[in-house]
Amino acid sequence: MSNAPLSSSREATNPVTTATAASAPLLPPLLSPAELARWATEGERVTVPSGEAVIREGETGDAMFILLEGELAVTIRGKRIDYLTPGAVLGEMALVDARQRSATAVAVGDAQLVRLDRDRFLDVIRAKPDFAVQIMNVMSVRTRRLMEEEIKRQRMEEELIIGRRMQLSLLPRGCPQVPGFAFAAGYRAANEVGGDLYDFIVQPDNRAKIHIVIGDVTGKGVPAALYMAVSRTLMHTYALDGSSPAEALRRVNDFILHDAASPLLLSAFYGVLDADNGRLTYASAGHNPPLWLHTATGEVEPLEARGLLLGAFREFVGDERAIVLAPGDFVVFFTDGITEARNPAGAFLDDEGLEAIVRSQPWANAEALLTAIVAGVDAFADGTPQADDFTVVILQRLP
Repeated sequence: MSNAPLSSSREATNPVTTATAASAPLLPPLLSPAELARWATEGERVTVPSGEAVIREGETGDAMFILLEGELAVTIRGKRIDYLTPGAVLGEMALVDARQRSATAVAVGDAQLVRLDRDRFLDVIRAKPDFAVQIMNVMSVRTRRLMEEEIKRQRMEEELIIGRRMQLSLLPRGCPQVPGFAFAAGYRAANEVGGDLYDFIVQPDNRAKIHIVIGDVTGKGVPAALYMAVSRTLMHTYALDGSSPAEALRRVNDFILHDAASPLLLSAFYGVLDADNGRLTYASAGHNPPLWLHTATGEVEPLEARGLLLGAFREFVGDERAIVLAPGDFVVFFTDGITEARNPAGAFLDDEGLEAIVRSQPWANAEALLTAIVAGVDAFADGTPQADDFTVVILQRLP
C-alpha cells in the first residue's frame, strides 16, 4: 500500500472552555457603575441563563449588548480569548459592519444585559458622541487582538505543514521485496502532526535479514517530527552495524538520555526477520505488541516483550525473544492510533477489536489484511474524528 495518507480526517470541534470568577478581562469595564444604573432603567433588558450564549460565532449581528450583572466567557473556535464583567460591551463589531459575529460569549452564571438594536445604537451615539468614541476604542483593541490570534493560527498551520512534510518524507517509499515473504504498510495522518514511524532496513552483510521498526514519539507538531527523524536515523545506524533488536534499542535509549535537547519519549518495536528460516527475533520498548496470526489454527497471539519507553530511564532492560513463522502466518505491527480509535459513543476499539478483525477470516495476502484493518477501524469510528496518527505494517510468510 502507498505511504500517502489513507484518507482525510475531519477537524474536531473543541468544547467551550468554562471560565472562572478569577479570570481577568482583556479590557477594563467600559461603563461606570453610575452609567450602568442608568442603562438598567433606560434600555431593553434581557436575562441569559447560565451556560447559554449571548452571541454566537458565525451568526449575523443585529444588536450589541451591555453587561449589567454576571460574567461572560468569550471564545473563538472553542478557545477562550476574553472574560467580561459588568460594564463591558459586546457585539458592537458585527452591529457596525453588518457581518457575522467573530466570537461566542457564554454566560457564566445567570447574566443581565441591555440589548441595543441598530436603530437604538444610532440614537445613542448621536446624542452622546463620547459613547461612540468609547465604542471605537473597544473595537480597536478587539481588532488588534483578532489580528494577533489570526497570526498565531497561521503560524501554527505553517508548522503543521512543515512537520507533516518532514514526516511523510521519512517514511519508506515502498515495501521490501523478499523471496518467500510479503509486506504491506499504511499510514494515516490525524489533524495534528504526530510521531509515528516505521521502516524496513536490509542488513548489508546479510541481505536475508530484514530489520523491521515501528514506533511512536510522544508529543505533536514539528518537535515530534524532528524527534522521529533522529530516532529513525539512529535505528538505521545500529541496524547497519548488525546490532540485535535489544542492543539497538539500548543504544537509542543511551543517545536520548545524553541529549538534553530531547525531552520526548519513544515507544518502539524492533524485529529482525531472517528470511532463510522464517525466524523473527524482536524486542520492545513499551510499544503495542504486534499480533501473530497462526493461519493453520486461526489463533492470534500478541508478541509480548518486556521493555520500557525509550528516554524514560537511564538503563534500558528489555527482553529479546524469537518466533518462527509457519508458511501462511501473518504478523500485524501497529501504533496506538489503531486501538485508540473511538466510536461516536466514546468507546475505544482496543486490542480486542483489532484482534477480532485479524481473526475474522482467512486472508489471501498481506494487502488484503491491511485493507480489512483500515476498513474495520473506519467502520468502528463511524465518522468520529481521528485523534492520533495510525500506522499498520503487515508481514506474511508466503504459503
